[in-house]
Amino acid sequence: MTKKIKAIASDYDRTLTNESLVISENAVISLKNARKNGVKVFLVSGRKLSFLERVNKDRGFVDMIIAENGAIIYNPEDGRKILLGDGINELKTAFSDVDFPVDIEEVIVATTAEYLEEVRAIIEKNNLSVDIELNRDDVMIMPAGVNKCTGVLKAAEICGVDRQHLAGIGDAENDLKLFAAAGTRVAVANAVQRLKDEADIVCSAPYGDGVREFVRSILK
Repeated sequence: MTKKIKAIASDYDRTLTNESLVISENAVISLKNARKNGVKVFLVSGRKLSFLERVNKDRGFVDMIIAENGAIIYNPEDGRKILLGDGINELKTAFSDVDFPVDIEEVIVATTAEYLEEVRAIIEKNNLSVDIELNRDDVMIMPAGVNKCTGVLKAAEICGVDRQHLAGIGDAENDLKLFAAAGTRVAVANAVQRLKDEADIVCSAPYGDGVREFVRSILK
């Protein structure tokens, strides 16, 4: 490892968890150990802030939470929250009465890949300034220019961490944007091939064991 790692930004689903989305307590222990050694820990996910808050509240292993795929930055220590993106109300209004299942969250709108064409039609009809993010079978409709990269960079700025000293760990396509914010790009062994192709490091272990493997390597 040539770069000193001062912060780790980790995806949640299938990175800190297994395929059944159960969090790896071994990974949590390793990240808590990283914090004890002065490394900041960012939890980065497409999930809602309320869920990620509960995950951290029970374990206390995170310095910053980046929720809704980069749209919300939250500091668990002081409760400060930042929302990123313009046209949030217009986005939520456009999807408020659609005839297919959607989750309208605090900033973003989410659905599944089978409704991608319907999503594109609504975006065009309402002339929305948004981006579409794909994550395995999930589709997230984001304010234009907002993604895991912008969210992580904002969190790093708040914590005084240069991106060259930040490691990003993930498993799926939307973690390519997380990689764009990181000086060291890490894929767990279960990651999609596209992410592995872009990674500086591919862990030999999958899921949370891969996170633990990487943390141990930087703390040696």
